[in-house]
Amino acid sequence: MSKHGTYPNNPIIWPAVPVDHTGDNNLGYYATETTQRYAWGTRGMTWDGKVFRYARSKDTIYAGYGAVNGASVDVSDLINSNMKTAIVAGDRSVYMTIAAAEGYDNGAIAEDELVGAMCVIGHGVAATTETRTIIGNEACVAGGDDIMIYVDFPFALAHAINMMEIPLNPYGYLLKPNNTIASVMGVPNVVATTGQNLWLQTWGLCWMVPGGGDATPGDATADRMAYFVSDGSINGGGAVTIETGLQPAGFITDSTEGSTGTMPMVMLQISI
Repeated sequence: MSKHGTYPNNPIIWPAVPVDHTGDNNLGYYATETTQRYAWGTRGMTWDGKVFRYARSKDTIYAGYGAVNGASVDVSDLINSNMKTAIVAGDRSVYMTIAAAEGYDNGAIAEDELVGAMCVIGHGVAATTETRTIIGNEACVAGGDDIMIYVDFPFALAHAINMMEIPLNPYGYLLKPNNTIASVMGVPNVVATTGQNLWLQTWGLCWMVPGGGDATPGDATADRMAYFVSDGSINGGGAVTIETGLQPAGFITDSTEGSTGTMPMVMLQISI
């Protein structure tokens, strides 16, 4: 049983922390491996201000393309079961049942897989809504099992037995975009395959693949912003704008001759 999570989750400033150099981990933010070393969503930073988030791929994802949150592509993955027992003000744990279809693997949840997910409770009434971050959970072998989850801060209110919702950790189930209605969580700097852990870049200078709808991004004064399109590549703001509803990626830093386009290097602005 895990009350505080199995993996470290403190901010990582490479290499100013003890590092396990087994496997490919000596590559730091550019390592891909099946061994999990940190909680998904753990923040890392380099000397020049690039920000990374530790994540896991459930697909093959590629450098230069945005990787999207696949945790809730199927709405049935959302954990929204009733609690088994009421919550007393000051509690930091919740006992609940996982239904057969819930979770990414249809009811099977590994120990601490929910770390970094959000626990939302009491949202049937505005005055009772509370949200906490999960820091540990028991394993669930199959749907129908009862598990205990642990949160980062005590609940301020008492809650009768009722439905609780847990949107899964958005960094733990990354997919390559394929016209999927999902948001980009970051950009890999290396190729990762299903089941591999990696660091996604979320802030700072990053090379991005220009999208097919915009062969010359950054080729005009009014073409400095960059937006993610359906395959995870980017188009410049001259081809698409925020009014189209596409997710902003950041701004293009390169200068260029008119009509020629840039590489482009993008100052990512997903999360700091």
